[in-house]
Amino acid sequence: MNEILERLKTLNLAIENVYPVKGGNLNDTYRIESFNKKYFLKLNTAQNFPNLFVKESSGLEALAETKLFDIPKIITKGITDNDFQFLILDWVEKGEATIENWEKFGHNMAKFHQNTNDQFGWSEDNYIAIIIQPNSYKSTWVDFYSNNRILPMVKLLADKKLLKSKEVKAANRLCSELINIFPEEKPSLIHGDLWNGNILTRENGDITLIDPAIYYGHREMDIALADLFGGFDDTFFNAYNEVYPLQENFEERKQIAQLFPLLVHALLFEGYYIKDVQSILKKFQF
Repeated sequence: MNEILERLKTLNLAIENVYPVKGGNLNDTYRIESFNKKYFLKLNTAQNFPNLFVKESSGLEALAETKLFDIPKIITKGITDNDFQFLILDWVEKGEATIENWEKFGHNMAKFHQNTNDQFGWSEDNYIAIIIQPNSYKSTWVDFYSNNRILPMVKLLADKKLLKSKEVKAANRLCSELINIFPEEKPSLIHGDLWNGNILTRENGDITLIDPAIYYGHREMDIALADLFGGFDDTFFNAYNEVYPLQENFEERKQIAQLFPLLVHALLFEGYYIKDVQSILKKFQF
């Protein structure tokens, strides 16, 4: 921490106090205060999660480039001599969202998803939480979701004995049927980890995004995850559909889009969400 504070002196931030804050289970987080400004500091080990904050910064920059959300400004990032990586962002003072704010957020998310690409994937692998996401480009969503999302996670869980061989086989069968499940759409720019812990409401009520796991994917991934853990007002979903309606039968296939984040949570929390994963694999048996 002292080394980081020494580095910050070169930025003329006039730091007066540093306070620990709650910022999730994966990083150490702090509020840095100067005489007239506040900043948000994230710390983690560089060896265990190489370039974690470099990749997060790239995702934040991609979000900001759309000019649809007031993304927290990146102040600086780096690695200390004792193998700590850090990221400093502008501090966001929290407020309360109104129905109008949720409506604006839904409209803007729909516009965000209208940024498209020729292929599914991203220019580099990145992280969802602290798990590497392979993002090699694929020409179809079926190929990408199978081989870059579901099957790699299933293997990691099977290696830890959290999934049995019959469930691995069920996952492979499900992947073989994805072509008959997801509607064909152009690859959309998506946040990639759109749960309620990765949105912030500013003092003025505007809702913004943090902690992206960004890539060009199927937009239903974002909407399904937003619905999975709650915390999004119904106005958000209604407003989204006003601008960019989801295709028919989304509710019927929503759980398949939720499978990947549940696999991620099962790995992060050592099996806590395994029953949810097993339930989806059982429900969609082929």
